[in-house]
Amino acid sequence: MSLIGLLLLGLGVGVLIGLMGVGGGVLLVPALAYLVGMNQHLAQGTSLLIQLPPVGIGALYFYWKRGQVDGPAGVICAAGFLLGGYGGSLVAVGLPSATLRGLFGLFLMFAAVMLARQTLDRQQGDGTGPRPQPSRLGLFLVAFGVGVLGGLFGVGGGIVLVPVLVLLFHFDQHRAQGTSLAALVPPTGLLAFLGYYRAGHVDWRVGLLLIPGVFLGGIVGSKVAQKISPVWMRRIFAAFLFVLGAWQALSLWLSSPR
Repeated sequence: MSLIGLLLLGLGVGVLIGLMGVGGGVLLVPALAYLVGMNQHLAQGTSLLIQLPPVGIGALYFYWKRGQVDGPAGVICAAGFLLGGYGGSLVAVGLPSATLRGLFGLFLMFAAVMLARQTLDRQQGDGTGPRPQPSRLGLFLVAFGVGVLGGLFGVGGGIVLVPVLVLLFHFDQHRAQGTSLAALVPPTGLLAFLGYYRAGHVDWRVGLLLIPGVFLGGIVGSKVAQKISPVWMRRIFAAFLFVLGAWQALSLWLSSPR
């Protein structure tokens, strides 16, 4: 892909980070695999590289100004991501690339169901009402599990964490997104990234070219997110993820020897 193409790809992913309050890996990994031509391991390792700098800090700033970030919960989730991600990366580097791509398809389907289920929660507010006090241990265990998935599939984890915060811990939508961004701004994927890096699954050139667009796009997306009702947008996005994941998993099954 050309230099301009990589910059635009990063910008688009960044807009989704701010708009959805999720990590960009869920779309970045397929884009790197199908548009840039990377194998699954290289796409996931490069995705983790892009998520190491605080590319979502601009988006986080706008959520923070509106009081839509639970700081203590974000710290707990960040710790869970850090530790869980390393375990997931160790599993990933030992799998064949084709198998990992098929599993990633199943993960996209799971994430899509979680995202769609989240939109059915009628208790979503605007982030200004009474704030629940989630269990610290519960938050850590959930974040650890999400971190394992993040390391296994090279994603930030926000695509799963945001629905979980809404459905299990009764966060309103915007506060769940802001807290997810707070957990993703620190280099919580560092240990997972090192697992891929040691196995040679990182493209530094592509990763570094994508980072500026992701940062700027995150600021734009966060501004838009504050002005729209995102329910239908998330349903459409969830449907897209489900179809993409089903196609990826089905492709592996059809190509497998009988």
